[in-house]
Amino acid sequence: MRETIIVALASGVFSGGFLAFIQFLITRHDNKSDKRDGIQAELSLVKSELELIKKEIDKKFRKSEKDGLRMQLLFLIRESPGEKQEIMTVGEHYFKVLKGDWYMTSIFNKWLKKYDIAEPDWFDSKE
Repeated sequence: MRETIIVALASGVFSGGFLAFIQFLITRHDNKSDKRDGIQAELSLVKSELELIKKEIDKKFRKSEKDGLRMQLLFLIRESPGEKQEIMTVGEHYFKVLKGDWYMTSIFNKWLKKYDIAEPDWFDSKE
């Protein structure tokens, strides 16, 4: 069989058609590769856009969490000022974990002084 193909190619009987078929297969493979490359490029672009959207959502979530915790801290200081452990737990999360500040530093500092509580290491009253 192998010899037959070699003889057919050498004699030129099938060479034109065979070469056209080989060219067709190569072109088909190249077109598939081009499409695959195009799809991969589009997927990379979509991935980049989704990462940007995720960062924006994370940023907004973090702000919302900080706002909610600030309100909880204000509520506790106003309505249950004697609940020292709870206020300290919420305060630590607000100031240390979420890096909260705004106007809460002075309010929290006044509460610490009023209840004679030592300033915790995670709180900086000078901010």
